[in-house]
Amino acid sequence: MKILHLADLHIGKKVNGYSMIEDQKYIFDQVYKLIEDKKIKIVLIAGDIYDRSIPSEEATELLDEFLSRLINKYKVKVVAISGNHDSSTRINFSSKILEKQGLFITGEYKKLVNKVSIDNIDFYLMPYVDPSTIRRRYKDLLEKRELKISTHDDTMKFLTDEIKKEIDKDKINIALYHGFVIGKNEDPEKIEREDSVKVLSVGGKEAVKEEYFLDFDYTALGHLHGSRKVKSEKVRYSGSPIKYSFSEIDQNKKFLIIDIDKDKLIIDDTNIIKQKYEMVELTGTLKKVLKADIPKDAYLKIILTEQTLDAMNKLRVEYSQIMELQINIATSESIKRKYTSQDINKKNPLVLFTELSESVGVTLEEDESKVLEEVIDSLVGGQR
Repeated sequence: MKILHLADLHIGKKVNGYSMIEDQKYIFDQVYKLIEDKKIKIVLIAGDIYDRSIPSEEATELLDEFLSRLINKYKVKVVAISGNHDSSTRINFSSKILEKQGLFITGEYKKLVNKVSIDNIDFYLMPYVDPSTIRRRYKDLLEKRELKISTHDDTMKFLTDEIKKEIDKDKINIALYHGFVIGKNEDPEKIEREDSVKVLSVGGKEAVKEEYFLDFDYTALGHLHGSRKVKSEKVRYSGSPIKYSFSEIDQNKKFLIIDIDKDKLIIDDTNIIKQKYEMVELTGTLKKVLKADIPKDAYLKIILTEQTLDAMNKLRVEYSQIMELQINIATSESIKRKYTSQDINKKNPLVLFTELSESVGVTLEEDESKVLEEVIDSLVGGQR
């Protein structure tokens, strides 16, 4: 059976003030075509369906359209969980009713084991949850077993241990989880983190060991935005379908398709997702940036290496979607000069002002220097 693994849709997200709704529609059109071409039967969404716990009307309408087309037009089943960006309560609303339509979605741990069975596959749904929620909800059980839950790792060991008590080894078992999973001996600090990915817990308490998921035939992860395996081939992040930060520029976004039977797991990660607009970072002088050979409608981060008056308006003449503009000027030799207060008093004001302007990347033209000299003379003359 062919299954499409998606995650981190972040429907309704804005990047530097730019709405991603049209970009998300563009991606969903590619999903529909992929389902037809590859004969996908089930779509998994491993959390962060929305970008905010209270999504906008536009975001809810887009999700409704997306799910309706998947289920009603393309006749696929959808299995989904909430992520840390979602409201677990809102995601869980009407879930029982929706199951009859082919949408299996879980946001809350109203029971320890959330299982969905489709044909010969059991899906175990583990949405994002804060350890404090599990501590509070299962306080009596934890006390009875003398278990302490303080980290995400403690939480997932507890939950996966419960699943393993009833797992049917004769069936295909697939887990969905939204969180930060690391392989054996991996250093969490060295794992690539995109700027758009929120830290789930401070002090290194967000990492979860991959070993808890190795009893499953496949684990569909969400949270990190790059498409990658953890260590095992069968424990994977699909990544986000869209580049949601400039830290993701070099990532090839992919549709992750798994073809699975009891004794077969084929993973196809060759289906590159086309972005509606390229995301590009440019560094250099204004002249160099304006002459860059890039699409004029690309999402841009521009780092100018010189001070330029009215830089944004000058850039917008050429480029329509500038998300970030930074001025990063290398310190010139003039700014390194050290003067005592007596030295400064002895220094020609015009020379001091010229050195200051050069230190921030502005070179005064001859006519500008002349005007400045006249202004200084008038000020100094007025103090005599």
